[in-house]
Amino acid sequence: MTGGWCQRLRTVARVYWVLVSASLRGQMQYRLDFIGNTLIQAIMGADSLILIVAVLARFGPIMGWTTMDIAMLFAVTRVGNGVYMLICNELDRFEAYMVTGDFDSLLIRPWPPLFTLLAQGTGVRRLSFLAQGIAAFAVAAPRLAAVGAVAGCDWAWLALAMAWTSLLYFAVGLATAAAGFWLTRIDELQVFTMIAPTTATTYPLDVYPSWMRKLLLSVLPIGLGNYLPLRFILSKGGSQADLLWPAIGCPLAVAAALWLWNRGVSRYSSTGT
Repeated sequence: MTGGWCQRLRTVARVYWVLVSASLRGQMQYRLDFIGNTLIQAIMGADSLILIVAVLARFGPIMGWTTMDIAMLFAVTRVGNGVYMLICNELDRFEAYMVTGDFDSLLIRPWPPLFTLLAQGTGVRRLSFLAQGIAAFAVAAPRLAAVGAVAGCDWAWLALAMAWTSLLYFAVGLATAAAGFWLTRIDELQVFTMIAPTTATTYPLDVYPSWMRKLLLSVLPIGLGNYLPLRFILSKGGSQADLLWPAIGCPLAVAAALWLWNRGVSRYSSTGT
C-alpha cells in the first residue's frame, strides 16, 4: 500500500512539473520584460507599507505596534499572499474559465480539475508580492532581533505564520473561485474576499471595530494566519493559544473550500465548446 501511494505521488509530482515547466517556458520568453515588470510592480506595490511608515513617523506607534512590528506583519502577509499567487495564479483568474467555457477542457483530462487548473500556469509574473514580503522581512527581522522582540523559537513560528497565511489565502481563493460555478463572474467578489482582506491585514486588527476583527478571523480568515501568531510573538497581547489557532483553523478552512469546490464541479453544466 505504501509503495503504491509513493508511486502515485511521484507520478503526480512528475505530471505537475511537466505542466508547470511548460507554463514557465512560455512566460520567460522575454526575460528582460519579466524582470522589469517584476521590479516595477514590487516598488509600486510597496505603497501601503510606505503609507504606514509615514503615519507612524508622524503620530507614533499604533495601539502599541511600532514601525518594525507592522513591517513584520506586512512581511508575513505579503509572503503568504506571494506564495499563493505563485502557485495558485489560475484560481485568481478563474472567471475567465467560466466566461469562455475553458473549464470544459479541464474535465476531459485524466486528473482532478483542481490539480489540472493549478498546473495550467504559475504566477511567476506576480513574484513582486513575494519580493515585497522578503524585503520587508529583511528590514524588520534584524531590528526586532536586536531589541529582543524576536528570538529563539519565534523564528520557527514566524515561518509557520507565513505557511498558515498561504494556506488561508488558498482556502479563501478556492472558495471564491468555486462561487464562480454559481455566479460566473467573480471579479467584484474577489475584491471583497481577497484584495480588501489583504489590505486590511497589513495593519494590526486592533485598529478595527469588533465586528471587522471577527470577520477577518473567521469568514475571511487571513488574520488567523498572520495577526494572531504575531500578536503573541511580538508581545502585543493574546496567549500561546494564538500560535495554535491557525493549526486548527487552516485545515477547517481548506476542507470547507474543497467541499464547496467539489459541489460546484458536480453542478457545473458544460458550455458545449
